[in-house]
Amino acid sequence: MEQKLRHNCIKRQFESLKGTLRELALIPAGGGGLLTHALAHFASAMKVKEDGLHSEGIESVIVHAEQFLAEGKLIEAADALEKGAQGSKAESLAAEWARQARNRAVTEQALSLLRAYAIAIASTLT
Repeated sequence: MEQKLRHNCIKRQFESLKGTLRELALIPAGGGGLLTHALAHFASAMKVKEDGLHSEGIESVIVHAEQFLAEGKLIEAADALEKGAQGSKAESLAAEWARQARNRAVTEQALSLLRAYAIAIASTLT
């Protein structure tokens, strides 16, 4: 339960980024003109949600990242999102979220190690 609560912040951030990721994934990394941005915005707004598991593109990436998040696998979710956003305008946004998710995973691992150490020390004191 406690670990689930700790992942909620990262999950909420991911939920708030999904729409922007879908839009930016339609724009090449080199950018594009006003028309490219307008079409990407329109296409992402009009896009019907796909199954995701058997599709290609950002929707599949988002579904896989959500699955990893649901399993508590922050590093795998970060890797999936970063890899899937490569080559698009979504790359920097995905990289920032991935950095935060990895930092969270490292922090949680360190906290678990400290707890185990504290328990080991406490057990020798009794």
